[in-house]
Amino acid sequence: MATKEYKQLGCLDVDPSGQCAFQIRAETEDEVMRLVAEHGKACHKMTSIPPDMAAKVKAAIKTVPVNV
Repeated sequence: MATKEYKQLGCLDVDPSGQCAFQIRAETEDEVMRLVAEHGKACHKMTSIPPDMAAKVKAAIKTVPVNV
């Protein structure tokens, strides 16, 4: 089985005091950011991601191996 590196992020990685268990894996940081924006809009009633939050999100993204 091959291994590929993905980007991973969860809401708790950004806000450990929160209660959202959302987790995402994507091939690129751009894809993670797009999906985070969709999640923020759908689940947290965010109309956009402020620059300070975007910086926090980017800092929390981890690279993880995934079996493909």
